[in-house]
Amino acid sequence: MNAAEIQQKIVGFLVSATGQSSIDGDTELQESGIIDSLMMMDLLVFIETELGIRLEFEDITPDVFETPAAISRLIENRIAGQHH
Repeated sequence: MNAAEIQQKIVGFLVSATGQSSIDGDTELQESGIIDSLMMMDLLVFIETELGIRLEFEDITPDVFETPAAISRLIENRIAGQHH
């Protein structure tokens, strides 16, 4: 699974969870108020259950969770790291 596929899944989840259809890979999630702490937890659960990736506490930083694209890159790197 590549970053584009991961991003598509994350955007799909966020659109469905928030009802905001204008979300794309470059949407500022926290600045725009789309994601709050509760939605962040839902997103982490989604990533773990749907993508099979458990993010560590140190991964959960404002810059990583700034946009779906940034989250997707982190997950792609995690997946790549598991296959070596």
